[in-house]
Amino acid sequence: MKILVCTLLLCFSLGATFAQGELESYDKARKLTDQGEYAQAMEILRPYMDLENYGELSRYSRFHFARAAYANRQFELAKNALEPLLQDRGWKNIDEAYYLMALVHFQQSNPNEALKLIANINDGDIREEAHKATYEFLKVSSASVLMVQMGQYEENTGLVMALKEQLEKQGSLSSKEKATYDRIRDIALSTGREETVRREVDQTLDVAILLPFNYNGGSGVRSLQGNNFVLQLYQGIQMALENAKKEGLRLEVRTFDTERSPDRIKNILNDPFFTKADIILGPVYPEETEVVAAFSESYQIPYVNPLSNVNDNLRNYDYSYLFRPSIGSISEKVIDYCRRFKGKRVAVAYSGTTRDELLAEAFSALARRSGFQVVRSEKVTARTMRGFFDNIGLRGNDRPAVDMMVIFSDDPNVASPTFAMVESLSASIPVIVMDSWLYFNFASYEMMEAQNFHFIGNNTVSLGRPETDDFREAYYKRFNSYPPLNAFLGHELAHWVTQVINARNGFDLQKNLAQKGYMDGQLTFGFDFSQSRYNNFVPILRLEEGVLEQE
Repeated sequence: MKILVCTLLLCFSLGATFAQGELESYDKARKLTDQGEYAQAMEILRPYMDLENYGELSRYSRFHFARAAYANRQFELAKNALEPLLQDRGWKNIDEAYYLMALVHFQQSNPNEALKLIANINDGDIREEAHKATYEFLKVSSASVLMVQMGQYEENTGLVMALKEQLEKQGSLSSKEKATYDRIRDIALSTGREETVRREVDQTLDVAILLPFNYNGGSGVRSLQGNNFVLQLYQGIQMALENAKKEGLRLEVRTFDTERSPDRIKNILNDPFFTKADIILGPVYPEETEVVAAFSESYQIPYVNPLSNVNDNLRNYDYSYLFRPSIGSISEKVIDYCRRFKGKRVAVAYSGTTRDELLAEAFSALARRSGFQVVRSEKVTARTMRGFFDNIGLRGNDRPAVDMMVIFSDDPNVASPTFAMVESLSASIPVIVMDSWLYFNFASYEMMEAQNFHFIGNNTVSLGRPETDDFREAYYKRFNSYPPLNAFLGHELAHWVTQVINARNGFDLQKNLAQKGYMDGQLTFGFDFSQSRYNNFVPILRLEEGVLEQE
């Protein structure tokens, strides 16, 4: 779990006291810290830590300097920055400094000092965060050590929870340990969830669905069009959950329209349903996901992004998941596949979406480290695709300058000219593309003389399976149209959830995923979350006599 330093009290305006330029630098440094640019933030803040010249601003600069140093794992530097703040007992935000210094001591394996500092915190919200941090750091400590510490700090519920779990793991308890356990067995961290106790009596899978149905504005669902990709995703989710209920799964579902608004999401998360939710599905847009990821981390509720491949939240939050493969996993699997071909010269084309640009960057860097020569890496559009082929010698040239080509794009306007040009090539060049190209109606891959196209699995639908055909027919019967890709993904997402967490398997998502290893999909080729919080199964596929097969 990533311990988040609470800074709610330290973001107020100081404009009435200090020059605008000083405040702009201070605000820039705070934002750089939030963005992970810790060293740069510290350099900006360092001059403003002078109390004599900057007074109150120096205290806030010192705190944020320490926060950046802590995040950069420079714990001694963070401690030195915080010490003057702790000596200033009259500073109104000293509780924040106590909390951050406690985290430093935990990191430096000095839990007694950390517990002493936490005991000084008066603010209820900060104290609650500090108790959660205590649990995360001490849950691996021995019961004998925790018993001694609890004698002094029994009010720290994180310490009590850590001790409770350690005692439960022991085969036998001494009389003193048993008396202590009997006294604390019903105590839980004050997250409002009381996870262990609740699940002993509630065997229902509680699913919260947060989706931006009105991502283009408006409210309500009556006016949503059939081509609304979020509605299509939800229709698939809904059908899978209904099937699970018919099969006897105890299930409660609440659906919320986020309207693509972070403020709206903050209000939604106050709903009492989230005190018992086992999993959150959605939302999908970056401005929404950050809010939900932080919430899920605080309350230890797994959150799954149904559609994205961008794994920014996974680096910062331990309870965030991608249902599809990450940027890194796609890059690695494509590199592994490229090793099958003769030659090391590769060309990379990509569209201008965030995902495609990140994929091109990650793949190109990995390719160079793996001994490949990236002949060209270029952002392309429908108008520039022909020029890209010219630049790598793939038009009217029997001796192309590349051995293989990788295209990261879901844009049919990029795919259309590519298909036409590959079809006319005299040389057989492997062209590796996203699986979305399989669904473009202008492409007749089976009619090509050479099967140059290879498709990157991204939770690809396995067409031709009986289960896939059954879903297509059921969807058509219900909505009077055949299911689009997002409906398949929604159905597969909900089916995956109900197979992994339920009353039979328990409700610990990561533990269950690790135990299951590779899982067959119902409508797709499969999943592997055993060592990751994204689908690490990325098959490369080809069409063989009209049938999609793994290579």
